[in-house]
Amino acid sequence: MNLLESYIFKRMVGGFILSLVTLSMTVWMTQALREFDLVTGQGQSIGTFFKLTLLLLPGLVTIVSPIALLIGVIYTFTLLNNDSELVVINASGAPQKTLLKPVLLLGLVAALFTASMTLYFTPLSLRLWRTMITEVRADIVTTILREGEFMQISEGLTFHLRSRRADGTLEGIFVSDDSLPESTVTYLAENGIILDNPVGTFLIMRDGTIQTRNKADGAISMIAFTSYAFDLSTFASRSKVRPFKPSERETTYLVAPSPEDRQYQRYPESFAAELHNRLSAPFYAFVFAIIPLAYMNQAQSTRNGRGYVVAAAVSLAFVVRMLGYYLGTIAEFNALIIPLLYLLPIGVTAAAAVLVLRGGQLSVSERAVMFFDSVFDRLGGLVRPPARQTDNAS
Repeated sequence: MNLLESYIFKRMVGGFILSLVTLSMTVWMTQALREFDLVTGQGQSIGTFFKLTLLLLPGLVTIVSPIALLIGVIYTFTLLNNDSELVVINASGAPQKTLLKPVLLLGLVAALFTASMTLYFTPLSLRLWRTMITEVRADIVTTILREGEFMQISEGLTFHLRSRRADGTLEGIFVSDDSLPESTVTYLAENGIILDNPVGTFLIMRDGTIQTRNKADGAISMIAFTSYAFDLSTFASRSKVRPFKPSERETTYLVAPSPEDRQYQRYPESFAAELHNRLSAPFYAFVFAIIPLAYMNQAQSTRNGRGYVVAAAVSLAFVVRMLGYYLGTIAEFNALIIPLLYLLPIGVTAAAAVLVLRGGQLSVSERAVMFFDSVFDRLGGLVRPPARQTDNAS
């Protein structure tokens, strides 16, 4: 790259990285707050909370990176236009490839970054997230160790704990088992501990009673015990992870799925569609990079509706991407759509590149600008407070 191309590229990279970090952290915080009940409701540590929510980051970055790229290009060319640098570039007779080359290079960098996310890091993080969230929600020990609350850990089984010591000893244990059709069994114990070993998970209760009430006649029998082991293994064993969805599978597995995979046997088209969605996603980085250039490669006065030009560039980029998502959805049912997943972003990129190289520029029609101006003026009149009228004293 020459000096001018390097200058434009560096400004776009700065805008892209700043936008990517800002958007990723903002979206991550909104998603992390949704999982905060892991700390407040599931009794997990703050470390587990951060590990689980950080696994969402690769998928979020994949979504926001095209938007960050779009912002970076628009920001750079807006500054070039406002500082009259774009006027100098156009007037100097510099070839259009001077603007196109750094934009395509940034698109290539973003495409490689997106490919690493879609092909490896995002499915890996989704698998780890699914495994971890399943273990957390099925962790019977952390579920029942919530002091002062009546916890229903399964149908008919209620647990209450008065307090828990620093050494892990439980005090004031109450367990009510109403799962049997003929009787209700209540366990009361002064204290106890949770024992987790290869044999299973047990609640070892000490110094308590077992009260059995017959549901038919209401008769109650009571047995005192010094030590009693209540088996929790049935409930702790529910942490089995369900089969992974195609979006959570390794890319290499999608290329050659196992014929014995029941999910693949039922939905083979979804595996192929997911593979091609991953492979085609990086091409949209070029779309989000070059569409703003197609609208903003020529100097333009801010009085000529520059804001509408930016809005049109953003709208067109998102329309193309939404169309890509739609094609990816229907590709699960029609394999003939799969080539369109690649033709759409490549075709849009090629058409925009040819337009830029020929010195052309996409624009917003004057009629559209006048229409939106009139709409905004009317909306402004609705919210603008009425002018005060002064009475002339006679």
